[in-house]
Amino acid sequence: MNKKGYFLLNLLLGLAIILFIVVFIVTIFNSEREHAKILDSLPVFLMIVGITVAFLTKSTKSSYQLFIGLGFFFIGGFSFLLMRSIIEGTLLQLWPVIGIGNGIILFISGFYKYRKVSFGFVIPSAAITALSAWFLLFSLKIVSIPFKTFVIVFGPLLFVMLCVLLFVVYMFKRNTKSSEEPDQFQDDELIPE
Repeated sequence: MNKKGYFLLNLLLGLAIILFIVVFIVTIFNSEREHAKILDSLPVFLMIVGITVAFLTKSTKSSYQLFIGLGFFFIGGFSFLLMRSIIEGTLLQLWPVIGIGNGIILFISGFYKYRKVSFGFVIPSAAITALSAWFLLFSLKIVSIPFKTFVIVFGPLLFVMLCVLLFVVYMFKRNTKSSEEPDQFQDDELIPE
């Protein structure tokens, strides 16, 4: 990357920091509760950091950075909506929504990296999303049986089904091996050369 590119990235980072400071000061002075002024600004800080990191992904081409940036943005936005009571419920009830969002963000990061749907990202993102959705059903008390009872009764069956599914995916992947997708994940470069 040339010096002009680094200057632009540093300028954008500086503007993001200035924007955070302004939003932080406005949030502190507009907070209704004296003891929660700092906590009110935390979701905004996470959203600004997330947008900044996701934007820097444009120059580094790192799917890891994209995942982290979008993850911070999603968690900050979700926390902001919960704290402002725009979404009804508590974090104790709605914590699996963060897992659902991160599963979707993992899929987006994998698509960004390979420019196609990759099994290496689809399987973990589908598992995270499905488990989080399942936990959300228990958390919102849509499923009437206790979670402990469900795990005791159906846990071994689900484990065997998961093993069979992973074996089928392995066999399918072995038969349709793509030359573009590596066998192992390679570390992304977080700092451009």
